Amino acid sequence: MLKYFISCFILLCSFVSIAQNKELDTINTIKEIKRDSVGEFYNPKTYGLRIGFDLVKPVLSFSNDDIKGAEVVADYRINTRLYAAGEMGYTQRTIQEDYFNHTAKGTYLKLGVNYNLYTNWLDMDNETYLGVRYGTSIFNNELNNYKVYQYGDYFDPKTGNGIKYNNLNAHWLELVAGIKVETFKNLFLGFMVSFSRLITTNDPDNFKNTYSPGIGKISKTGAGANINYTITYRIPLYKK
Repeated sequence: MLKYFISCFILLCSFVSIAQNKELDTINTIKEIKRDSVGEFYNPKTYGLRIGFDLVKPVLSFSNDDIKGAEVVADYRINTRLYAAGEMGYTQRTIQEDYFNHTAKGTYLKLGVNYNLYTNWLDMDNETYLGVRYGTSIFNNELNNYKVYQYGDYFDPKTGNGIKYNNLNAHWLELVAGIKVETFKNLFLGFMVSFSRLITTNDPDNFKNTYSPGIGKISKTGAGANINYTITYRIPLYKK
């Protein structure tokens, strides 16, 4: 009889041990499922350098003889919302003012950040953003012709004979707003509008800078505005 009870006790312990092992396996499986579910819902985002160019300036260069230019755009994701961003370009433009005609030619650089306001679902990686930039440009201005005020309302046109003013510069702050849409994997189409406020510029001796590469046309209050349409490709480095 004692042997029978011992055998039953050993068998019961074996069943309990097996049941405990199965319960532990079930708990671990549930934990893995939870981790997998969370991982799928909070899809890791791709980090890398996104670089491309503005589509507007080449179109204007081909369609308007008075405008030549190109712009490269880039950004880098800092976290899920914040991006370091910038633009660099070249512009040559001939402008007719009220009393003179001139050609501005030079390069510019803008650096700043974008903040993404859009909450993406699952594998989406689009942006609706606001941002700020600090911009600077170095350019030359060539006076093509001008008019001299004489005797009342009479204007005597004069030829500037290619008078050049070199080593001009401008510095400004800029607010931007835009969108980026991932059309294919890591390929984005974007639109951005920017509003600039001139901080400082060194004017030529005989007239004010009414145009600067990077800002464009400068109003009397020192304000400017631009738009660009971009195509960019993100070089994927890692996911986080």
